[in-house]
Amino acid sequence: MSRRRKKKKSGCVGFAVVVLIVVVCVAVFIYGDMFSKIRLGIEYKLYPLKYEQEIIDAGEKYGLEPELIASVIYAESKFQEDATSSVGARGLMQLMPETFQWLCDKRGEKHSDDELYDPYINIDYGAFCLSWLYDHFGNIYTACAAYNAGIGAVEGWLQNETYTNDGVTLSYIPYGETSNYVAKIQSAVPKYNELYFDNNHY
Repeated sequence: MSRRRKKKKSGCVGFAVVVLIVVVCVAVFIYGDMFSKIRLGIEYKLYPLKYEQEIIDAGEKYGLEPELIASVIYAESKFQEDATSSVGARGLMQLMPETFQWLCDKRGEKHSDDELYDPYINIDYGAFCLSWLYDHFGNIYTACAAYNAGIGAVEGWLQNETYTNDGVTLSYIPYGETSNYVAKIQSAVPKYNELYFDNNHY
């Protein structure tokens, strides 16, 4: 009599375990998808994107990945086209008026400084500047450092073995602001890639 009861009890436990596993699987399927959508929604808010076509066009024109340009805009202005820094940098990619005029001279074009608030012009010239720096330094994140700190500062760092192992890549950036800036771009690139461009570069 007691043996039969034990057998029945054991069978009930086994059935309960199976039911529990099924319930957990269903919950994971339903709520896992919900949590995934919530996570994506948060990431879209954390990493916004505007002027996608202008970014793609500039990337194709200057040989840059669109997620890189988007990440620079994110680091510079978080896509505020009317942004003006305390030192006078303007627009989405925060170009200084004197840098803008230097780039205009290189291209044989004329623009007023106020045109830096035009998203199309700002993205086009910002990407042109970044491309020029990339060609000059040979490394995209060294170019990003120069975009922030200036050409002279980065050229000086590349001549110092404390900051570089190969004269091209910066292993250490002595300016805290520039170091944080480059790190912000590096972490944003895969996010913009995943959320908007899906290319898997850099």
